[in-house]
Amino acid sequence: MEESIINDLPDDLMLKIFSLLPMFKDSVASRLISKRWKDGWKLVPDVIFDDRDKSCGSLLAFMSFVYGSLLINKPRVLERLHLKLSRKHSASDIDFLVNIAVDRSVRKLRIQRFGETLELPSCLSTCITLRSLILHEVRIKVVPTCLLLLSLKSLHLLSVQFSGDRSFASLLGSCPSLEYLIINQTQVDSAKMLEVIAPWFRLPSLKSLHLLSVKFSGYVSVASLLQSCPVLENLVVKQTKCCNVMFRVAPYRIFLSSLRRLHLFSVKFFSGESAECLLRNCKALEDLVIHRTKDDNVKIFNIKVPTLKSLSIENSRRKHAYVQESHGFVINAPALEKLNFKDTFSNFLIFEYMHEVTKANIEVICDQSEKFIGSLTSVQHLSLCCLTSETPYPKGRFFFFLEHLELCTCSAGWANLLACLLDDFPRLQSLKLKSQHSARYNDPTTNLWNEPTVVPKCLSTHLEILEWRQYEGTEQEKNVAAYILANAPCLKMATFSTRCRNKYHRMLRKLKKLKRVSETCQLVFE
Repeated sequence: MEESIINDLPDDLMLKIFSLLPMFKDSVASRLISKRWKDGWKLVPDVIFDDRDKSCGSLLAFMSFVYGSLLINKPRVLERLHLKLSRKHSASDIDFLVNIAVDRSVRKLRIQRFGETLELPSCLSTCITLRSLILHEVRIKVVPTCLLLLSLKSLHLLSVQFSGDRSFASLLGSCPSLEYLIINQTQVDSAKMLEVIAPWFRLPSLKSLHLLSVKFSGYVSVASLLQSCPVLENLVVKQTKCCNVMFRVAPYRIFLSSLRRLHLFSVKFFSGESAECLLRNCKALEDLVIHRTKDDNVKIFNIKVPTLKSLSIENSRRKHAYVQESHGFVINAPALEKLNFKDTFSNFLIFEYMHEVTKANIEVICDQSEKFIGSLTSVQHLSLCCLTSETPYPKGRFFFFLEHLELCTCSAGWANLLACLLDDFPRLQSLKLKSQHSARYNDPTTNLWNEPTVVPKCLSTHLEILEWRQYEGTEQEKNVAAYILANAPCLKMATFSTRCRNKYHRMLRKLKKLKRVSETCQLVFE
């Protein structure tokens, strides 16, 4: 009966099942299940060999199984081969396995040696189908001079230790068509530094580069590597706490004229000038992400990028405290369209006018916030978390294009801030209230809501959607909800959700009793 059911499965489904099996020999075992599929397992495109599997037995038994499986049974195309080799395999053994994969037109090859030395098989040079190569936890001493990976597009170096004068550069130099490169050294390998890149070195096709916890031996080595990528479009640099060597950049030598996306996570610069020069030399930059580290040397981060369209800044690793020196950002990005800004440390913020910004997410406690939120005159979507009841922009300024507002209710003055915002956002159509952070600023016994004497224009003519997350049913919240429901004739839907399930039914009854001026308003409880 069971065999009959398996025989009735579609071919595509059976191949999918085989592909998900963790070990290649599990697919071999499938021959015992159904006669129809006794040879179907040969078509499985993904193969994983792991010599840590106890069922493999001795090293000799494991190698015999691998040799027998790949030699006797020849699949049409081997999409991916993953070798997890923790035992003491000779170079000839690995060469033999890789050579068989090359003969099967392998497209993706991953080799993991658990810290052991790997001699890169020279037979890879004959593989015209290889598109992706991942080397994981390996030591590379020498790269064969004859190695040439003409078809390779993607290379991942994960926890790789290089030794020798030019092993790192030689490996990259053997990939003239490389487009995607990830270099990730973990703590195990952090003591090993990559050598300085030679001036003649080039990666002519590289479009995306990720440098994650990488250490270089010279202050010009990073600059040399970046300078060798003339068509680079995407650069991600991440530095971790375990890296005790500063990520050095020689900005005057870096000209990234094709770079469009730059992500900097906890990157240390020599000074603010070096960071500014790096950005200045990115003439086509459109997407910038910055996560600042507490140990960087940049006091005022000057971002002057006329081509920038998307900017995301995270500067909230430390609790806000008084600092004598100025720390913060000066941002001049006239073409900016999207802004994410989270900063609980800076005491100095200046934004030039950015008339193109249509979506902004801002969380800030700086008392100078009015100097930059007021520059977002064309914003249509605004998510705001402000720890004071003061409007974070100059008085008398109106935001005529703003239609969607998300306001965090974590501060004590959020209700009065909302009253001010409603007056200054005359075309507001959608309002979302949420406690994005802990409610440590909320006091359920305090009522700071001062009901406006004149109904804001957005309530009387435009507001259609009200969404309230983490509604607690406090006296202040109930008063705000009652005011909105009683003065929003265009309201189509009001949604309330709560974390207090034991109070759910009581809050539900109270909300249902509130007056609704809109006859078509749908009240939703979640």
